[in-house]
Amino acid sequence: MVGSTSVSRSSTTTEAPSLQARARELVDGLENLLGSLFAEAAGADPDDPWPRVAAGLVVSAYRTTYITTARRILAGERFDDVIDDHIALLNRSFDALDRALASG
Repeated sequence: MVGSTSVSRSSTTTEAPSLQARARELVDGLENLLGSLFAEAAGADPDDPWPRVAAGLVVSAYRTTYITTARRILAGERFDDVIDDHIALLNRSFDALDRALASG
């Protein structure tokens, strides 16, 4: 979930190249973990790229939602005024992913 403290930290992260690199590493690690968990849950072959594709889509949906909300807060909107939109965008994103991934 996004909060005013985490948004303040993300503002610092976007300005420091070393922190940007570390953030990318963390996202890659999360994607790899999710891909492994998805593959295990589906009983997929370790070489099957589909669980990794699914993990990338999930991480991208969350990252895009987080960044959208963070930009609004950094622009001066109050957390309480954006949280409902944040949750709605997450729900829309994950509903769309659920439909898309079910057809894969």
